[in-house]
Formats: sequence, structure tokens, C-alpha cells
Amino acid sequence: MSEPKIREMGVSEARANMTEVIAEARLLDVDFVLTRRDKPQAVLVSVKRHEEAKSLRRLVDLLKAQDADLYEELLAKATPRRVIKRRRSPGEDVL
Repeated sequence: MSEPKIREMGVSEARANMTEVIAEARLLDVDFVLTRRDKPQAVLVSVKRHEEAKSLRRLVDLLKAQDADLYEELLAKATPRRVIKRRRSPGEDVL
């Protein structure tokens, strides 16, 4: 499973470009962190990525049920992924 790209985008911009955002998520495996005033509000992912996440969640739940100590150890080692901010075009208005 390849590591998906992550892009940060304002909610208003995503709304205005929803067709392109969905196509990029679906075809290019890009996850979008939707923000309002630079604060994350939601994440838009492809159906494929959502299904993978559900499967992984079931595995995590099984691990936690079988070995809570190992689960806590692995959780402590987990690191958040870096969000790539979209570069604005010269002259583009910032809301």
C-alpha cells in the first residue's frame, strides 16, 4: 500500500472546486484536510482509502483486545503525518 499524498485546503476552496478535488482524491490517491481559518475541520478521502482505513481499524481493535500493552506501545511510537499546504498562485486572494 503506497503512502497517499496529503493536501490542506480551505473549505470554501474545496466547495468551489469539488469536482476536481474528488477526482484528485479518487484518481491520484490524495487525502484532503479541509480547514477553516487554518484549523482542520474534516478530511476527504477516496472510497478506496476509506475502506482500507475501516479494515485497519478492525485490525487495531483486535490487537487492542488481544494485547493492550503492545497496543499502547505501538500507539506511543506512532507519529503524525505531515500535511502539505497548497501553494497559492501569485495574486490569489486569501480569505
